[in-house]
Amino acid sequence: MSISLEGKTILITGASSGIGAATARACAKRGMRCVITARRKEPLQALTNDLGADCTVVVGDVTEDGFNQHLLDVSGDVYAVFVNAGHGLEQTTLQFNLKQFQEVFRLNVFAAVELAAQAAKKMVENNSGHLLLCASCLSKFATPSHGAYCASKSALEAIAKTMRIELKPNNVFVSSVHPIGTKTEFFDESAKRSGNAQSDFASQTPSWLMQPPERVANAVVECLRKPKPEVWTSISMRLISTVFGAFPRASGPIINRFS
Repeated sequence: MSISLEGKTILITGASSGIGAATARACAKRGMRCVITARRKEPLQALTNDLGADCTVVVGDVTEDGFNQHLLDVSGDVYAVFVNAGHGLEQTTLQFNLKQFQEVFRLNVFAAVELAAQAAKKMVENNSGHLLLCASCLSKFATPSHGAYCASKSALEAIAKTMRIELKPNNVFVSSVHPIGTKTEFFDESAKRSGNAQSDFASQTPSWLMQPPERVANAVVECLRKPKPEVWTSISMRLISTVFGAFPRASGPIINRFS
């Protein structure tokens, strides 16, 4: 089954940079109308130069009350929603800060699920649609100092699985997206939010575990054309995550080598 994307509308959150911006460009090349949103106005306006006239910009924060419904109202007859907005937190268990932990879940889980659930209602009415929730390869296992982020992505993946079963009878596809390390500003922003000058995560990660955001974007577009439950851009990491799940005792020493 291959679905034509020409003329269909996709709503993309967290579109000011990285995976979100790259996905918007990839979707526009396929003839899709893009509704892009993020908190930063200038990067979104710059992105419209690449997307052309058939693009709508909505500046705002998805964690604010009522904003997700506003997004859907502006989007109109939306076919797909890529729930991509999220941030990380570098914090050990001994450094636990409840407020910061809650902020991660507020954006990565609560706001994400709210938007997906609200969009699902419209899609069920149309008997057509596709929800894509950006999880992570870290939804399958955890790394030191990133417990909040890993937990939030695991929660999001679990919700995606539930929604996939519930919405299948209504011809609504639900996919979770599992990027590996992506060459974006994500890590440095996460470090700043955690009170660190910079992040060592990217520098400590092997090059074969780092990818450009365009690779994820192309995989997302391919999933829109040919829906599947999970989107992976690294077969190696998919296999590794499976092994870690089957042999948790062995996974610790391996993960610590790259942390």
